[in-house]
Amino acid sequence: MMKKDTNTMNLEVKSNLAKLLATENITIQHNAVKTASFDVKNRVLTLPIFKQKSGDVYDMLIAHECAHALWTPYEEWQGITNSELRSYVNVIEDTRIDKLIQAKYPGVVKNYENGFDILEKQNFFGINGRDINKDFMIIDKINLRSKSLNRLPFMFAPKDKEWLVKVDAVKTFKDVLTLAKEMLDWQKDQVDQMAKLPDFHTNSVIKNYDLGDDEDDFDDEDSIDGQGDNSDADQNDDDADEKNDFNNFGDEEADDQKDTKQNGKSQSDDNTKDEEEENKGEATHHAKGAGGDDKPRLLKAITDDSFTQKSESLLDDKNKGYRYGKVPTPNFKDGESALTSYKTWLKDMNDYRIKQRQYSNIAKYDTYLDNSYKKFMNENKKTVMYLVKEFEMKKSAQAYKRASQDKTGIIDPLKLPQYKYSDDIFKKLTIIPDGKNHGMMMLLDWSGSMADVLFDTVKQLINLVEFCRKVNIPYEVYFFTSERKNKDYDSPTTSWSRKAGEFMFEDFNLVNCVSHRMNKKVADKALKTLYHMGMYFDNRYTRKYIESEDYYAQEASWGIPSEYYLGNTPLNESLIYINTLLPMFKKKYDIEKMTFITLTDGSGNYPRCDIRTSDGGKEEKDWDKTTVYQIDNKKFAERGNITEQLLKHIKKQHDVNIIGFYIIKRVRRWDLEKHVGEYKDYYDKYKKIDSMRKELTKNKAVACDSEGYDKYFLLDGKKMKVENFDMSGAEVKKGTASELKRIFGKSMANRLVSRVVLNKFIQEVA
Repeated sequence: MMKKDTNTMNLEVKSNLAKLLATENITIQHNAVKTASFDVKNRVLTLPIFKQKSGDVYDMLIAHECAHALWTPYEEWQGITNSELRSYVNVIEDTRIDKLIQAKYPGVVKNYENGFDILEKQNFFGINGRDINKDFMIIDKINLRSKSLNRLPFMFAPKDKEWLVKVDAVKTFKDVLTLAKEMLDWQKDQVDQMAKLPDFHTNSVIKNYDLGDDEDDFDDEDSIDGQGDNSDADQNDDDADEKNDFNNFGDEEADDQKDTKQNGKSQSDDNTKDEEEENKGEATHHAKGAGGDDKPRLLKAITDDSFTQKSESLLDDKNKGYRYGKVPTPNFKDGESALTSYKTWLKDMNDYRIKQRQYSNIAKYDTYLDNSYKKFMNENKKTVMYLVKEFEMKKSAQAYKRASQDKTGIIDPLKLPQYKYSDDIFKKLTIIPDGKNHGMMMLLDWSGSMADVLFDTVKQLINLVEFCRKVNIPYEVYFFTSERKNKDYDSPTTSWSRKAGEFMFEDFNLVNCVSHRMNKKVADKALKTLYHMGMYFDNRYTRKYIESEDYYAQEASWGIPSEYYLGNTPLNESLIYINTLLPMFKKKYDIEKMTFITLTDGSGNYPRCDIRTSDGGKEEKDWDKTTVYQIDNKKFAERGNITEQLLKHIKKQHDVNIIGFYIIKRVRRWDLEKHVGEYKDYYDKYKKIDSMRKELTKNKAVACDSEGYDKYFLLDGKKMKVENFDMSGAEVKKGTASELKRIFGKSMANRLVSRVVLNKFIQEVA
């Protein structure tokens, strides 16, 4: 059995871990920040991006920050402005909340142990070369004792043990604040007492905390704080480091603030009037430098300061961070939604037809349309029914394979004579499990590039719909286009909810053109309307020989309203709507085996990636950062197109079998190259390309791998025509039985193969 690798990490998994620990649906963000922090007000946990993705270190940080989210009061913490007191409170509060999270979730104890060991080996706490019993004040001993889970070899003095008892006894943040003030005052008194000793300036503790004179400080190259000559700028940097400490929970302003000194005092002292009055007139060594200068010597936890400085080496400075936003929520309000019902679509088409009477010979064209549509449907009927029977036989065969036999407990009289040598004398019952309820939803690309293949595509779609109607499979068919009614690029979008924090996607038109909810009359009308639309674009964009009578009839076509024209490819926008519609469809019709089909000839539009702000404006895309999309409380990061990620989400979220049909206009070598997948070498690559071309020629389609799809088929756009064979037009040479059998068999095979979309659908669902 392989050892579990704790160094590999998935950001989505870590986000889920944080949510579990915090026992609420908080927002997790990984970004280019120096320290982990938790914004209690907005409930956002921000984690840094590390070079070395240690699972234990990450889990330790997550557990620690979630503990702050649960138990550290935001207002009280922000109210502490004195940097010395803040440092002491920080250490004691960390001790308190770490104990709480470890008690609540014992599983993180190992992460704390391993995380500390990893960081301690890299001297993150600045204890290498120092005696932990002699060179540190009580506040740092408490910090190291807590962070190491009491695994360091401390030898505590009696007075230290008294403080440890008090630290272990704190229950609330108020207790922490009270104890921190008491400990800080005591430590100041201790420093004052030590200042009276002759070896004060050479004492290791004094030198570690930079409390001696300037000369000694300058010579001490091992100073943890690294202050050197103790310049004003270094002192201010030290204060800033304290505020940037990863343990300084919730202090988002700390990254931008720098303490400045006025009149020889630090800003933190100026902001604490009570302590300023208390210390006024005193000239102790911890408050002033040697010789009575006005340079403050602050008592802080230097192990925390060391961690702050060293933690920056873990950060991935090449990663510019992430932009977080939510996938927009579809708007289903009448008159605003991108979704057009089949009733609205049919009404719009009929109203437009009536309106065009004054410009075209509608009656002549309608007669031609009716005859052409009826001829096509009659030619298809026999083949579709054959495929229906084949589908039912496959279903029965699958059901029989799953059949089981059980004894009934009733004696079979015919087996009684065998009782002397066989115990099997009971009747048996064959149980055949019921078949699963199927469902189908389809997206059809209604973009301009589909014009020359749209009519053949519509015919393929009609065959699929007729099949679903015959076998009673619930279905919904949609086509999508960027064209829409009353299009105004300057007006606000209506297809989406327009909530702050959501990405700004464009308006589009998603038309529910065919549905199992239609009765036979309405369904026939819808299919004939689709047939008309496909034929309209076929005649408009392609040159084909047409007989004179048909030519003049087609010229009288009443056309299509502008909102249903071919446009660009809002595939991603359509998938976002489908993500809402599909689970509703499954639930309403109790679908057990759902198939979702896309039929396109190109990729979807790239998202704009602007994020809507609370004031109605927008936050434009930052090209240096990776965009993170949130949909259904799940996140994915993507710098390019998001179609693949949306398909993966739909499949995982709704348990759907996704089939993709991709129409290629020319079967050239370079058109197939990007669909080859993995290959060993150059020769293997072109061997696979030749194999794909042969498969396309033989079966009109070839399967290949594509992320996000369970099955992905390439279709030859020039060979999508639905074939219907008539024996009266066949060329018969000898008229022998074998010749007729061969002609009929070949024609039947061609009829089945030509219905490529329906054929592949049956293979997947049978």
